[in-house]
This record gives sequence, structure tokens and C-alpha cells, in this order.
Amino acid sequence: MRHAVHAFDRAVGRWISKLPSWLRPVMLLATLVGQPPVPVAIAAGVFGYGIALGKPQYVTAGSIAVATFAIGSLLKFFLRRERPVNDYVRSMLIQTFSFPSGHAVGSVVCFGLAALVTAVHWPEYTVAIWLSTITLCVLIGISRIYLGAHYASDVLGGWIVGAAGLAVIIVEFFTGN
Repeated sequence: MRHAVHAFDRAVGRWISKLPSWLRPVMLLATLVGQPPVPVAIAAGVFGYGIALGKPQYVTAGSIAVATFAIGSLLKFFLRRERPVNDYVRSMLIQTFSFPSGHAVGSVVCFGLAALVTAVHWPEYTVAIWLSTITLCVLIGISRIYLGAHYASDVLGGWIVGAAGLAVIIVEFFTGN
């Protein structure tokens, strides 16, 4: 299994390393948008919106999003996968482990939550909202590999954790009280 993961990481890494250098500012911006305070603020905003308007499904959804992000952070601590070795990683202000990518977890669960709430309020834009959100989450994930902060499997794992949290949010949002 480990061999397959490393082969996957190398193959995706080689593909992403062929992206042009002029994309670096775009990747830095994508990474900035995915920094943990941004998705956590979105979740907190949905939580606060739910409290202010007495909408328990928003409170629950915001709580699940934060819990999903926390689970991703706990997985990092327990799994302790080392990050790639490069200048970008050495210059990171906060040093954490690599798996799963917190940017990937947070972007999928929290931007997905924002997409859900937005689509509920403006259903005529649902397709555009979700396509934009998916594009943003993919760009954030690719930026983490492009910049050298993560291996591809870290990002894939983060997307899976984030998607699991988002699935719980969607089910609770439409079936909960």
C-alpha cells in the first residue's frame, strides 16, 4: 500500500511540477484563501447566523464544519506524516504534520457549507455556486502540492475528510430539526 501511495504522490507531483512558473502568484493566493482562519470563520459565521435567526440547522452545520476541521488536525497529530523537505515548508510560520492537508479539509467542508447555504438562499444559482466551489477547492488543493507544502495523497486525504464532514452537514441540514 505504501508503495502505491508513494507512486501516486510522485506521479501527481511530476504533473503539477510541469505547471508554468507564472502560476505561482495564483497558487499563493489560493493557499492564502485556504488558510485555516478563512474556512473556520465561514463555519463560525454560519453558526452565528443560525443562533441569531434561531435556525438550528445552521448552528449544527457550523458545528459539524468546525468539528471536521478539528478531526483533520487530530489526524495530523496521530498519523505524524512528515511534510516534503523544501524551502517553502521550512519558511512556514506554523509547522504541522502533512496528512491530511488542513487546507483541503477546511476548504471542502467550509466552502462547501458556504455553497450549501448560498444555494439554499439563491437556488437559481445552485449549479454555478457548486461549480465555483469545487473549482476553488481543487485550486486550493493543487496549490498545496505546487508550492511543496504537501504530497498529493495528503490533499486527497484532506478532500476525503472534508467531503465526509460536508456529507454529514448536508444530511443533517435537510433531515435534522
